[in-house]
Amino acid sequence: MKFGLVLAGSFLLIVGLLAYSMIPNFHAVPLQSAQMVVSSKPIPVSSDSLSETNVTVTVFPGRENELLVNLTVSTQSGVPSSIQFKFFPEGAFQSCMLDSQQRGCLFNQTVSNSSIRISLNASTTYYFGFDNRGSSTSKQVLLSATLIASSVSTLVARDGGMNFAGLGMSLIGLVVTFYGVFAKTVIPWE
Repeated sequence: MKFGLVLAGSFLLIVGLLAYSMIPNFHAVPLQSAQMVVSSKPIPVSSDSLSETNVTVTVFPGRENELLVNLTVSTQSGVPSSIQFKFFPEGAFQSCMLDSQQRGCLFNQTVSNSSIRISLNASTTYYFGFDNRGSSTSKQVLLSATLIASSVSTLVARDGGMNFAGLGMSLIGLVVTFYGVFAKTVIPWE
């Protein structure tokens, strides 16, 4: 047995295992949940009129919440068309739908065949408003909406380059230790 090799191998083995176990490797894992809020609801909008429909949305706490709204607008005969779409929270009907400033709207644009993402930060009743006052043609709006909640989770693992280097050092230390234990010591006077 060669005591110096056993000691050096044991030291390498211990340092390598400590390096493997003490150095974390962080992974950012994106998480996403989806919940259908409105499923393919046809909404008729008469000419020169306003129409709205409401839905109660419960957001996921501690996550980034977006409402994905899909709209397809056509005339009653099926010809593609467009309409002024407004999205607003409960209590903002007057300021979004009727006032000329339209300050209460979370979204306010002319749409035809559109997918729209709207950030939400509160659980409440929201309204989908359709303004067809500038048109003499009745419209049909096909509406669907999905609440998408996103977050990032951090996963701690032992799979980084330094962790594998520590395992390699441990393996070398183990080989050196075994060699030191099983090697014959040469006595020079024999």
